[in-house]
Amino acid sequence: MLNNPQSFDTIHPKALFNITAMLLLEGCLILNLLNSRNIFIKYFYVLVMLIVVTIIGVLVKRRFFTKLNITLGIDYVISTNGKLYTASQIECIFMNYNRIGFKLYGKRIVPIDLCFYFNKQQEAIGLEKVKEWADQNNKEVKNRFFQTLI
Repeated sequence: MLNNPQSFDTIHPKALFNITAMLLLEGCLILNLLNSRNIFIKYFYVLVMLIVVTIIGVLVKRRFFTKLNITLGIDYVISTNGKLYTASQIECIFMNYNRIGFKLYGKRIVPIDLCFYFNKQQEAIGLEKVKEWADQNNKEVKNRFFQTLI
């Protein structure tokens, strides 16, 4: 039974995939920039490249330099970005292998701050505590694929 809040270290679920995809996109943009002859297209590529580099920086910071954690309270969850969600806001919990997402009422997708993996050292106990939290708050745990944004 969860009587006091418990925090668990988490990992951003898509960070490495997104970083790899952005690096590939950046490489393609560099090749297109070098092969383009139109000056306006070159400026467009440079603008898009700056945006992609910014996104890569944010993803690297979030993955490697930010300590993410999730806190499970008696009837609330504190997300990876520190936002408090009460049990009444949460419709159900999705599990896709070891990836976990808390779905909110009225939302089609799981917010990124409520989607996470546990660190390997805390994975077994974390999954057990999430299931215990769901039972305690009468939330259904669904083992299925779910979507998030970034």
